[in-house]
Amino acid sequence: MSNHDAVLFAQEDSTAEASRLRSAKKWNVLIVDDEADVHESTMLAISREEICGRQLAFHHAYSAEEAQALLATSECHFAAILLDVVMESEHAGLNLVRIIREDLNILDARIILRTGQPGYAPELKTISRYQINDYRAKSELTRNKLFTTLTAAIRSYSQIRSLEKNKRGLETIVKASKELLYLRSYHAFSYGILAQISSLFKLSENGFVIIKKADEHVNDAKIIAAIGYLSHYESKSLVNLDDNKVIEAVLNTAEKKESSFFQDKTCLFFVAPNDIEMCVYLPVFIDCKEEERQWLELLSNTIAASIDNLELLEQRHKDAYLDQLVGIPNRLSLLHKIEQALSKKTSNLHVILLDIDNFGPLNDTIGTETGDQLLKLVSSRITIAHKRILIARIAGDTFALFGDIDQFSSESIKQCFNQPFTSSGVAHSLTVTQGRVTIEHQTDAEGVLAQANVALKHAKQTLRGGARDFHSDMFVETQRRVNLQQNLRKAFDENQLFMAYQPQINLQTGEIKGFEALMRWKTETGELIPPDQFIPVAESSGLIVCLGEWALRESLSKIGKLREKSGLNLSIAVNVSAVQFAQPGFIDSLQNALDFTHAQPEWLELEITESFAMHDFETVKSLIVEINRLGIQISLDDFGTGFCSLTYLEALNVNSLKIDKSFVHRMSEENFDSRLPETILRLGQNLNLEVIAEGVETAAQAKWFTDKGCQYGQGYLFAKPIDSDDLFTWIETYQKKL
Repeated sequence: MSNHDAVLFAQEDSTAEASRLRSAKKWNVLIVDDEADVHESTMLAISREEICGRQLAFHHAYSAEEAQALLATSECHFAAILLDVVMESEHAGLNLVRIIREDLNILDARIILRTGQPGYAPELKTISRYQINDYRAKSELTRNKLFTTLTAAIRSYSQIRSLEKNKRGLETIVKASKELLYLRSYHAFSYGILAQISSLFKLSENGFVIIKKADEHVNDAKIIAAIGYLSHYESKSLVNLDDNKVIEAVLNTAEKKESSFFQDKTCLFFVAPNDIEMCVYLPVFIDCKEEERQWLELLSNTIAASIDNLELLEQRHKDAYLDQLVGIPNRLSLLHKIEQALSKKTSNLHVILLDIDNFGPLNDTIGTETGDQLLKLVSSRITIAHKRILIARIAGDTFALFGDIDQFSSESIKQCFNQPFTSSGVAHSLTVTQGRVTIEHQTDAEGVLAQANVALKHAKQTLRGGARDFHSDMFVETQRRVNLQQNLRKAFDENQLFMAYQPQINLQTGEIKGFEALMRWKTETGELIPPDQFIPVAESSGLIVCLGEWALRESLSKIGKLREKSGLNLSIAVNVSAVQFAQPGFIDSLQNALDFTHAQPEWLELEITESFAMHDFETVKSLIVEINRLGIQISLDDFGTGFCSLTYLEALNVNSLKIDKSFVHRMSEENFDSRLPETILRLGQNLNLEVIAEGVETAAQAKWFTDKGCQYGQGYLFAKPIDSDDLFTWIETYQKKL
């Protein structure tokens, strides 16, 4: 027997039948496709082949309309129609199928849909309704697959034609074809096979089905479905059955790979093109004459096509619900499980979203391949620690855990990150930020996930490495931020933003060192929006990049004019966001700003926060090297609030430190501990760094820092931030007091 045969019979002699087929006429095959190359390549691939003893006669139509006319007028009986889905319109192919089956009443021709769109497949209802024999992507129809597909179709057509006289058998098989194609699991499919075979041969519904891979021993396979008085066999392995004669019959059939007929039992053997084998055991003898064999041959083609479709559906289901990188459920799967829990009104459940902190910059540094390996390690460790709950990868470096509140917590997740993850011999210490929501009165899964995501975003904004629980006020806060973001974008476009400048004074001489540039926002109504409200929004939305570039040019332009007009050697300090630092073209933007304003690099000092510098140390360190090459100064802002060690500080190669204003303000307290600001001053002196005291508001504060050798001070004692238009006047007034 040919390896293309789908059902095999013991001691089958097909010599006479093959001889008869070879003497018959050619099989008529209609190719319907709007691309001439497809016609030519199809003919080139199989025009010289014989199928079921006959050669092929090809007919051509280059549109659905032309094909309809040909089918309506031709006297040919077409065995197979190779039909493109998308031609003169998106649904041209499927519309033609409807016309073929319903208007032209051509029911026996086998239709094979072909598509050039990867991932496209018609709905199962369409396949069933119009008896579509198969569907394939053009890219996967190699010569062998095209030959196999066409062979199955023509064999099916030939058998349908030969069985036309037996209406009951034909109707049963067509019904089976429709119903089997609807089934979406091997379990349901196996039940369907038993039902259809019982109906075809008018048997009581008793029997069982084993489905296995060709290289798998039948002893290792389990019974997928069992009905009637054999239903207790279901899910058992063959070797565990209580009837040795049944075991022997199935083993004999599986080993010979052909159907077996015994005095009191029948074991049918089916094989699909994708190396899947099926044994159907029936506890009755089937007198399988030529007519019955033809029925089984036809049914076997349906079974083979159905198994092929089932494999495809299972793979697509797997692709749809499983993350392809780490091999765990994905977002869609999570939503499905939450939806099920909501419909059952299951209580005591919660969802925790976790996001790996700063994974994006890390991934850029170590490379995608290593980054993917880290994600797999994270997924594996979380899964091992939380075996009885659903763990899903939502997107990128964001994971979700869903299950009983008593089975996992933010703390149990955090413990998974206590030890570093080793990839390619390098240990990576990771932290995660978490957002949690309890399932209570929510009505849909998307809403639950949205609430968890809101909690996660709040946690990321307020406490990296921490966790936040969702509460309804967060939506109010989120809406406020959204409105603020929209208004900020509008404000930037309408020039509502402006720069103010606060002086930095030499505490030892009283001279003006320069100014810190501070962004301000005044609305149309005259309301001033505090920077601590709109700057975080600008950073989270990415708007800070264009705002930062504008502020840099504005500030450099202003300091250039002040230097020229006042004759003073002034500098300008500009704050730089972590988001700006992360931009690939950040260094170029600095050079462009200097060129645009004709400013000298030594006029400019960039301020970065200590916490940001420590959080992404290696990236900041490398960028500072490039910035220093341009001749630009670097100041470490809010110093004393982070965790910068002496080793890190030396490696960063900054030019100055700014003592955080919180230490300056506490000087007025009775129990003020001066050790930390004194330590910072000594540290700066030992490393030959300039030190600036920020937030100086009283003469006593200024005197303390002056006496301790601090070089510079900044604060309300000297001046509040000054509007650009008033800056030169302030300089003149201040200079007169010296």
